[in-house]
Amino acid sequence: MLTVLALAFQLQLVAGTPRSAGDDSLRDIGRAHDAQAGFERGRRYVLPWSLGGGGRCDVRVGRFCWWYEGAESAHPAEPAAVAERRAELLRELDALGERHPADRWISGMRVYYRLEDGHPASADSVARECRAEAWWCSALRASAAHARGDLAVADSGFAAALAAMPDSTRCAWRDISSLLPGDARARYEHLACQERLPVEARYWMLATPRLSAGANEWRSEFYARRLAATLLASAVTPHRLSWGRDAEELVLRYGLPVAWSRIVPAGLSTLEPEILGHDPSPSFHFGPRQALLDSGAVARDDGWALDDLHGESRYAHRAIRRLAGVAVQLARFRRGDSTLAAAAWATADDSLAAPAVSIGVLGADGRARARRLDSARVGRGSFTVPGVPRLVGVELGDSASGTFARSRALFAERRDSGAIALSDLLVYRPADAEAPTLAQALALAIPGDTASVSQPIGLYWEAYGSDSAGAQVETSIIVERTDHGFFRAARQRLGLADPDSPVRVRWNEARPAADGVMPRALSLDLSTLPAGRYRITLAITSARGAAAAEREVELRQP
Repeated sequence: MLTVLALAFQLQLVAGTPRSAGDDSLRDIGRAHDAQAGFERGRRYVLPWSLGGGGRCDVRVGRFCWWYEGAESAHPAEPAAVAERRAELLRELDALGERHPADRWISGMRVYYRLEDGHPASADSVARECRAEAWWCSALRASAAHARGDLAVADSGFAAALAAMPDSTRCAWRDISSLLPGDARARYEHLACQERLPVEARYWMLATPRLSAGANEWRSEFYARRLAATLLASAVTPHRLSWGRDAEELVLRYGLPVAWSRIVPAGLSTLEPEILGHDPSPSFHFGPRQALLDSGAVARDDGWALDDLHGESRYAHRAIRRLAGVAVQLARFRRGDSTLAAAAWATADDSLAAPAVSIGVLGADGRARARRLDSARVGRGSFTVPGVPRLVGVELGDSASGTFARSRALFAERRDSGAIALSDLLVYRPADAEAPTLAQALALAIPGDTASVSQPIGLYWEAYGSDSAGAQVETSIIVERTDHGFFRAARQRLGLADPDSPVRVRWNEARPAADGVMPRALSLDLSTLPAGRYRITLAITSARGAAAAEREVELRQP
C-alpha cells in the first residue's frame, strides 16, 4: 500500500508540472509510431487469401523462405480498406511532420508510404521538406528520384548522402556482404571498412545492368533498399515477426514486396495466418559470378547469369520485362591515350524489330559511357573513349515490349610499358585478297563467334610499340580445338577418331609502325577442319618483348 501511495503522490507532482517542448516532441513521435503500427496490424486482417508457395523454398534467409514467383505471376490486388487506412496514416504523419520536420523517422515514413502507394512525385515533394541531417534528406530525395526513374539524380543523390554520412554510418550503408556469392562474402566480411572499397568498386562495376543508362540503377536500388531497411528497423511490418538481421538481408537482396496476402492455413488451424510478401516481377540477377570478383579475372557473357533463380539478389528493372539473346563480337584498339571499341552484333528476336542499340564501356574510374548506334538487329559500330575500358558491351532494347538484350566482355587490366603490345583480334569475312583497314574489317566483321567452315575467315589486329625502322617481328598463329569432351577424347585414345591437329602459321617481317601502330590482316582457310569450337591464338615477338591475343570461334558446317 505504501508503494501505491508513493506512486500516486509522484504522479500528482508530475501532473502539476508544466510540460516542456521535449515532452510534446516525445509524445508526437510516440503517436507517429503508434499510428504506423496500427496501420500495419490492421492491414494483416484485410489482406486477400493465397495458397502460398506449396512448400517451395528457393532460398532460406534466417526465419524467412524466399522463392521467385516468375515473370507471369499476377499479384493480388490491394483491398480498398488498405488504401483508405494508408491515406489516414499519411494525413497523421504529415501533420506530425509539419510540427517536427527534423525528425528522421517521421520524414522517412512520409516518403516510404507514398512510394509504397506508387506516388514518387508526392514523395519527392515531402522529401524536399525534410529538415533532418543533410545526408538523410539527400537519401530521401534520391530514393524518390530512383522510384520515378530519374537515374542521374538518384545516383548523384545517394553519392552526396554517402559523402555526408558519419564514417560508421557510411561503412554500414556500403556493406554489400549480402550481395556477394560464396566464399567472397566470408572474405569481404573479415576486411576492415577501408579495405572493402576495392571489392565494392569492382562489384558495382560488374553489376551495372545497362552501360547505356549513364548511371548504375542497381546500385541506386540497393541504397533505396538500405534506406527502407533503416526505417523498418524501428517500425512494424506486415509480417508477424520482429525485425532482425534476416529481415534486413531479405530486403537488401530481393527488395520490398509490392503486394501482400494471407496464406490459407492448413486444416482447422486456429493460428493467425502467415503473411506472404509478393516481390515485383520480372526481376533479374545482375550480380557477377564469384570468379569475376578476382581482380585479374576476364570473362564474356558466361560471367553473368541474369536468370539465376538462386542468385544472391534480384532487381525488377523498370525498363526490362524480358531478356533476348544477341550474338556480339567485341574488340579494342589503341588510339593514343584513348581506345576505339568496335562491335558487330546480330539478334533474331522478333521483339527487337527496331531496337535502340548502344555500345557502352566502363573504365577503371567506374564511369559508364555509351554511344547510340544505328537501330538494327544486325549491325556494326565503334566508339572512341578516353583511357582503357575494362568492360565493353552492346545493348539492344525495345521500350514497347520491354525486351532487352546485352552482351559484354570483361578484359584484363592493361599495364603500359615500353614493350610491344597487341589489340584484340577482329574476325571478319574477307571480301578480296587485299588487306583491309580497320574500318573495312569492321564493316565485314562477323557478329558473334560463329563462322562457316566453307568460307575463309579474316583476322585483323594491330601491334603497338614496334616503331623502330627495320625492327624484326616474328608472328605466329595457332588454331586449336577446345571442345575436348570426355567421349571424344576416349574415341581418340582408342583410335576411333582422328586426333586434333592444330593449324599453325608463322612468319617474320621487318616493317616499322606508323605512329606506333602496326595494322595487320590475314585470311585463313579452315575448310579442312571439322566443325567444333576453336581457339585462335596470335603471338608476336620482337626485341622489345612479346605479346599474345586470343579469340574463340565456333566453326559450323554450312
